[in-house]
Amino acid sequence: MTIIVFFAVLLISMSAYSGRVYEAAEGYKAPAFTLAKSDTTVQLADLKGRYVLLSFWASCDAASRVDAARYSDYARSADEERFCLLSVNMDRSERLFREIVRRDNLSAETQFHVTGDVASRIAEDYHLADGFNSYLIDPEGQVIATNPSAEILTQVLRN
Repeated sequence: MTIIVFFAVLLISMSAYSGRVYEAAEGYKAPAFTLAKSDTTVQLADLKGRYVLLSFWASCDAASRVDAARYSDYARSADEERFCLLSVNMDRSERLFREIVRRDNLSAETQFHVTGDVASRIAEDYHLADGFNSYLIDPEGQVIATNPSAEILTQVLRN
């Protein structure tokens, strides 16, 4: 009986650890994704070698919408060779998304709208069920900050 319990605990521990390797949490490799719009397709792997600020937002979540505008301002002042913003909107209506991008003066090049299966998969991979977050990803693909502060972003932009 002791052997069975030992192997059960070992199996549970190993499965829990292997799941965390793909978690969108600080210190772990950011889950892979592909974003597409009419003229552009972006994969996280394509951005290796740069810091990536991956920001998730929706019009119904005021805090994430404010962050999207703030992060867009940081991206405008950043060196594109070293820093990239990918802002992912998860509204049901693409028309609403486009209107907010226009009204909030967000950079259209950094904004992506996802729905359906793509949105579901990204939401699951990045654990967005509890709210929209932003992730700062280092040039090696590791998550180094969740919802990075102005100080962290400034430090990254300066170095």
